[in-house]
Amino acid sequence: MHIVNDRQRALMAWLIEKLGLPGDPDTVNTQALIETALGTVQRDGVDKLISYLAGSDYYRAPASTRFHGNYAGALAEHSLNVTALLMQKNEQLALGIPQESCLLAGLCHDLCKVNFYTVDYRNQKVYAPNGSKSDQKGRFDWQTVPVFVIEDAFPCGHGEKSVIMLQNFMRLTQEEILMIRWHMGPFSSSTNDYDFSNAVDFKPEIVALFTADMEASALFEETDRKS
Repeated sequence: MHIVNDRQRALMAWLIEKLGLPGDPDTVNTQALIETALGTVQRDGVDKLISYLAGSDYYRAPASTRFHGNYAGALAEHSLNVTALLMQKNEQLALGIPQESCLLAGLCHDLCKVNFYTVDYRNQKVYAPNGSKSDQKGRFDWQTVPVFVIEDAFPCGHGEKSVIMLQNFMRLTQEEILMIRWHMGPFSSSTNDYDFSNAVDFKPEIVALFTADMEASALFEETDRKS
């Protein structure tokens, strides 16, 4: 797993201990950790979900094309960060969300991004002291570099798409559906400006996943990591 900072290292150490797993954040295998976590969920269909994730690009895909986690493997890492933060909030604030709901909502909130990105190429300035051209930033050369782009084969929204995809494997509770559907908070697509507020009034726990998602992106992850 790619550890960005000590904050994330402490978060992953907490999650590993919470799940009773061996290892430490710097050596743990992301896929093994997620599969072990999902393996604790006692629900019909979880085995098929685990197999689906392993056979898809879930563990290889980026979390975005331009923002947090725009590098291979970041989708799974982001999902782990969100899950750990959600579980911490659940414990510290005594929200009463079942642990398996935290695991499913956290690890699968961005299921909509599975098989969602593809690789394309573009010209990019690569700065170096011996570059043949120059601008205000320094000397550079144009180079063709690989980039991730969106290629959505099932354009069905964001949070709602994740819900639909996850329900292909198992029945979800109302709480899980609403947490995943509204994990983008007020930035979620909606036909009514008050839909998110109404959803929060009905299930306040929605806010925990929304804030966990925002915090993971801003405080525990990075952009433009060069492999």
